[in-house]
Amino acid sequence: MTISVNDIKLLKSQRLTDEDDGGGRATGQAVVDSEVNNLFPDISRLDRTTGRINLRKVFAGVVSTNSDAYLGGHAILTKAPADPRVSVLLFNTGSQTDERKDARNAIESFVVPAVAAPFELLGNQLQGQRAIAGIQREEQRLPEIGEVYQLVNGSLSQYVRITGVEARLESFTYDYGNGNFVNFTRRRLDLSISSPLLNAFAGGTPTPAGTVMTGTSAATKSQVLTTQVADAAHYYGISPLAEAVTQGVLSLKVKSVYSQLVPSTTRENALIDQLAGYQRRLVLATGPARSVNLTVAMVSGGQSRTFLGTACAPGTLSLTVNSGVFADDSAGKLRFISGSNWITAGTIDYETGEINLTRTGAGFTGSATASYQPGAAATGEAVTGEIPIDLSNRGYVYTLSLSDAPPMPGTLEVSYMALGKWQTIRDPGNGELTGEGTGSIAFATGSVSLTLNALPDVGSSVIWAYVGQNSAAFTQRTGVSVQAKAKVSRTLPHQGLLPGSYSATFKVGGVTKTITDAGNGTLSGSGGSGVINYAAGTVSMELVATPDAGTGITHAYQQGSFTDTPLAVTSDSSGVCSGTIPGAPLKPGSVQIGWVTKQRQAVPAIDKGVTSSGNTLPVYESEVLVNNTITDNGSGGWIGRTGSINYQTGAFSLQAAQLYTLKEYTYATKKNGFKPDTLQLVTTNTSLMESFGGTLSIRAQANGQSYGAQTDVQTVAPVTLDLLPGIAESILPGSLVFTWGGETYVDRSGVLYKNISSSTNAGTAVGSVDYAARTATLSTYSAGAGSAVTLLACLTTNAGFAVNAMTFRTPGAPLRAGSLQVTAVRVDTAQVVTATADANGVFNGAVIKGTVDIATGIVRLRFTSNLNDQTGASDIRVIPILLRYNGVVYSTLPLDASLIGLDPVRLPSDGRVPIYRQGDVLVIAHTAQTTVASPAAGGTLQLARQQQAAIEVVDANGVALRAASYSVNRELGRVTWANPMVLQDASGNPLTLPLVVRDRVEHMTLCTEVQISGQLGLASPLPWDLPANDTMVSSAVSWGDLQSRYHHWFTQKTWSTGSPNWTDVPVGDTTTANYNTLSYPPIVTNQGTIDGKWALVFTSATQFQVVEEKLGVISTGTTSSDCAPINPETNTPYFTIRAAGWGGGWAAANAVRFNTDSALGPLWIARTVLSGQGTVDDDQFKLQIRGDAD
Repeated sequence: MTISVNDIKLLKSQRLTDEDDGGGRATGQAVVDSEVNNLFPDISRLDRTTGRINLRKVFAGVVSTNSDAYLGGHAILTKAPADPRVSVLLFNTGSQTDERKDARNAIESFVVPAVAAPFELLGNQLQGQRAIAGIQREEQRLPEIGEVYQLVNGSLSQYVRITGVEARLESFTYDYGNGNFVNFTRRRLDLSISSPLLNAFAGGTPTPAGTVMTGTSAATKSQVLTTQVADAAHYYGISPLAEAVTQGVLSLKVKSVYSQLVPSTTRENALIDQLAGYQRRLVLATGPARSVNLTVAMVSGGQSRTFLGTACAPGTLSLTVNSGVFADDSAGKLRFISGSNWITAGTIDYETGEINLTRTGAGFTGSATASYQPGAAATGEAVTGEIPIDLSNRGYVYTLSLSDAPPMPGTLEVSYMALGKWQTIRDPGNGELTGEGTGSIAFATGSVSLTLNALPDVGSSVIWAYVGQNSAAFTQRTGVSVQAKAKVSRTLPHQGLLPGSYSATFKVGGVTKTITDAGNGTLSGSGGSGVINYAAGTVSMELVATPDAGTGITHAYQQGSFTDTPLAVTSDSSGVCSGTIPGAPLKPGSVQIGWVTKQRQAVPAIDKGVTSSGNTLPVYESEVLVNNTITDNGSGGWIGRTGSINYQTGAFSLQAAQLYTLKEYTYATKKNGFKPDTLQLVTTNTSLMESFGGTLSIRAQANGQSYGAQTDVQTVAPVTLDLLPGIAESILPGSLVFTWGGETYVDRSGVLYKNISSSTNAGTAVGSVDYAARTATLSTYSAGAGSAVTLLACLTTNAGFAVNAMTFRTPGAPLRAGSLQVTAVRVDTAQVVTATADANGVFNGAVIKGTVDIATGIVRLRFTSNLNDQTGASDIRVIPILLRYNGVVYSTLPLDASLIGLDPVRLPSDGRVPIYRQGDVLVIAHTAQTTVASPAAGGTLQLARQQQAAIEVVDANGVALRAASYSVNRELGRVTWANPMVLQDASGNPLTLPLVVRDRVEHMTLCTEVQISGQLGLASPLPWDLPANDTMVSSAVSWGDLQSRYHHWFTQKTWSTGSPNWTDVPVGDTTTANYNTLSYPPIVTNQGTIDGKWALVFTSATQFQVVEEKLGVISTGTTSSDCAPINPETNTPYFTIRAAGWGGGWAAANAVRFNTDSALGPLWIARTVLSGQGTVDDDQFKLQIRGDAD
């Protein structure tokens, strides 16, 4: 007995409802073909208004009375609903018994939790809020519109989708205790979310290392987790062919690879003042390695903590604690090196130097030692680039050669778009790229290997950004070349001092020390040395040692009146100017002159696509104003400058402008074997003459001036440390570590601290730092300290880079056409320039040229006055950190879960899911129609093609002609009319001419590639030419072979009714008694057998109960007669256990366990109604169950 077409059925599930218990097991009720509302209810007006998702479970397969196999069972949609606001999808959870709530969970598992998010909650977030507040470091990635995060606090959790992002930098203050405050800057986030919070989630207060709960709060801090696409549900659907195809092709294009699953509405979101030339924050080494002794304190439970006292350069920490040696992995985690590996986890915060150690049991308390390079957080400007993706280079693996400027650790970020969604891969600092893909980077050579998790979309780009190691923005300033000095300075209460009249006295170790004025502007004596400006009344001294505690410095001098005069002069080509000072004769030693000169400075620019002319690298140039002040030496000359002065006449000459050294940058061609030559950065020093402004400010005293004695007592003399004499660059905040007088000092936000506690990170504030002037001022210090200062760590910063091209992406897509505006600042003129993309995405401003792809958000800009000039002569440099843009991004807002029937937060933001995937079975089908005005009895009709999958005949009203009135030969594509020809349907009703012959051809093949454009790759060529629109491409739900069977037959000596064994292996001993399945196998049929787990539990030596895992006890039986419990849905047995197969020796509590499989494939159908007016009153879709049988 074989399987006939009438044995193939689509069966209803237990409950065709949208309640949580909808679905369930299969019934014996077949879905009646073409019956109105046979699965889904009518669409209500409310559904049309709000949108709705209906889910129905059905079962497809065989209901024959045998157990023959239905080979290769699968199902497809052959016709989509005609209403464009209604879509239908198929999916399979693989369960014969699941219900709607289970199917809903499978659908909503599109995303699952991943790793910690790049932000933490700021403060408590209350139930009902539609926005959450967050905090993050500046270098961390901003959340993007459409992203989904999970909030977790204990047993509470909720997924939230971001619908709006507002970010700003705020300054926070943290108290380490004992009055030790530190100021730090973090980015505050205000994130709008699509659905209100269902519960309150506790957040923390900011600290330099993150956030902590307040001391009065008993709540635990909530976690924020990123999510990643799990795509647990696999959807199948149908889409028309977008372009006609010809025979033999291996690819085709459908109108969309997506179908709507969740109703949603579109909204516009403004992107305001976004940073295009975005910066990356990193921790740089500020000096050589130093060793410190640490105290480890227990925090709570198994957690312990210690502090290095400064920031730590990634990859430089070696920590010895509790007989174990550990090192950091450059990504913030500790790894075991040697000794005792007693910790279960270890982390370091590079910016704060905080080290946390965790072990099982109580935390560790004790001492430790560490060696590390001090670090400081700096902001580097990112180098950007892209690989445009087309059909020729689309793949999973890519390599980058960044050898000209290898990335700094922890700065490389790579983005790519797959199926319309941006994915990101990052280097955490250890060279191992992670995220939506994997890879590695060799920091020495700049070679990068990338393996993407998905194929990038054609027409998009793989975009990267990083900070280069050859950045000239930072310079380390330590070692013997730096001669830092400690000085005591004083601006006396009076100006116009008499040369030779000044003296200073103070005590060191109870002994009086003296410094006297030599009359020529220099100071010397037993107390030290220094200089004095008579005209300005300022003194700077390097003391042999600081004064005794409780004492001060006494300044004694004589002072007289003076005259200030502006004087206009000119300088010659050598920088010398001359003139006459009024009021002569002049007092020798009383003359002071001040003026301003200008110097050029240059920093290398980052160029893209520009061939330099003459190996000259374009630079970011600016002018620096230099304030100059000199005094006469009392002998007719100047201190520190060449020139002369005649005190009797006032005539003078002065070297007002001097030569200075300009560091210039050029490219030199570097040979690279057989590879293309590369350009290597080369620096050269060039001497240039300053530019003199032309005005002198002169202060002088007349020769006959009278003077009066003055005294000034400096009770607590602040010490000024000149940290970088002769260096004009600013100190990077947080990079300073130095020793003076036996004490170690570090800077935090402009405040100097000493005695940093490694257990609390608190210290004693003793002074301040002027980063621009490169000086430190101490108001508190130890007595007897000398003038020598040793810099252990220090970084100075140069001016920023400039660019003439930039590639970046917007944090969201698609963009509204014509909405993107870009603002830049020119380097040469500081002029603000703007441009707006037109409706085609083209920028054509006076300076800003380029394009924006509104579908992907990729922006490609060049800054030039002539886009066709490839020599670089027309290029215009702009400052990347000031490159900003505004725009409008479209986002889709899913509707309320209670109205549409699903929680949309964990689903794609636009509500669409892919219906084609690589490896799917595709059915490409086209139905042609041939009209027959009057069929001739006994005649034949030859159709235009052969090898049809199906041929049917209908009348003018679409009613099928009875099967006896014609026969078909699908191989030849031929219809033969019966003789006599009876024009009736299967019920004997007359039909209306003309007749229409519908012949359907189809091609089954595997999908080898899916592109967002709709392009699908085929594993085998098409056998026909097929038109667009009328040809349908369906993806198939596959079950494989469908056949009833029994399996996993075993016995168990003791059956526990309280804890039954529904596994597939026996628990405990098996029985010696058995059933002869070889000679008397149980009988199963496709019609009656279900998917179930069964137990025949003996109640005596011959009697037993029939128990099913879900159904419970359904029958009883005896070994003396056949056992055939009836399936009430089909009125046929679930199975038949024949009496002849039973052996003897059974006892009460013995059990026989086995499983049965049905010949049915479970299938869920989702009908989605989008908000809007319907266009079809009585709509339908068609589902086809397919397979093969003898």
